[in-house]
Amino acid sequence: MTGSKIFILLGPPGAGKGTLSSLCVQHFGWEQLSTGNLCRDHLARATPLGLQMKELIAAGQLVPDEIIIGFVVDWFVSQEKLPSGILLDGTPRTQHQASVLYDVFKAQFEHVEMVVVKLQIDPELLVKRIVHRVTCSNKNCGQVYSSLPFEESSPKVEMICDHCGSALVRRSDDTVESLQQRLRVYYENEQAIVDFYVDKGLPILTLNGALPISTMFEKFKELVLRDYGC
Repeated sequence: MTGSKIFILLGPPGAGKGTLSSLCVQHFGWEQLSTGNLCRDHLARATPLGLQMKELIAAGQLVPDEIIIGFVVDWFVSQEKLPSGILLDGTPRTQHQASVLYDVFKAQFEHVEMVVVKLQIDPELLVKRIVHRVTCSNKNCGQVYSSLPFEESSPKVEMICDHCGSALVRRSDDTVESLQQRLRVYYENEQAIVDFYVDKGLPILTLNGALPISTMFEKFKELVLRDYGC
C-alpha cells in the first residue's frame, strides 16, 4: 500500500468495528484510533482538551463535536510519520464531524486517502452481542470478547483476557435499554454521514457484520487487497 489510508469505520454499537480494528492492527501493523481511548488518554494526561471535557462531563453536559474532532486532529498532527493504515473507530458520529474531519484531512494531509467501511447488521443480533460483551480491564489492551461459551470471540479462560491475562469486565452501559438509545442516535445520523461521503466521491466498502469475525476479516482483506493492494 503506497502512502497512508484512513479507513472510516461506520456501524452501530456491537457491529464489530473494534474487533475488526484490532485484527487489522495485529495483522497489518495499522493504528486504531478509538474515540474512547483518545478521550481516556487526554483525561489521564490532563491536556487542555481533556480538562475541558472533564468539566463538561462533571456538569452533566454532552461533549461537543469540536472536542471529539480535536482529539483526532491532535493525534494526527503529533505523528512524525503516519502509519500505512489508520482506522477511525467511533468517529465521525455526526455529519458535522464527518465534514470537519474531511476538510482537515484534505487541508493538512493531502497524501492521505480516505475509505469508508460500513458494517451492516440486524439490530436483534446486536442486542445479543452487547448484553454478552465483556472487555479487558487493562486499558492498554482493551480486547473485546463474548461471555457466551463456545463463541468464536469467547476467551479461552472464563472472564480472563487471552492477550494479557487481565480480568474481563462488563461496560456499565451494555444494557438493552442503553443499547436502544445508542442505536436510535446512531441510525438518526448514519444516512447523513454516508450521503456526505458519497457526495465527496469516497469509496464505500460494505461488510456483513453478522458474519463470524474471522470471516468478516477475510472479506475485508479481500476487498482491501483487491482495491488497494494492502
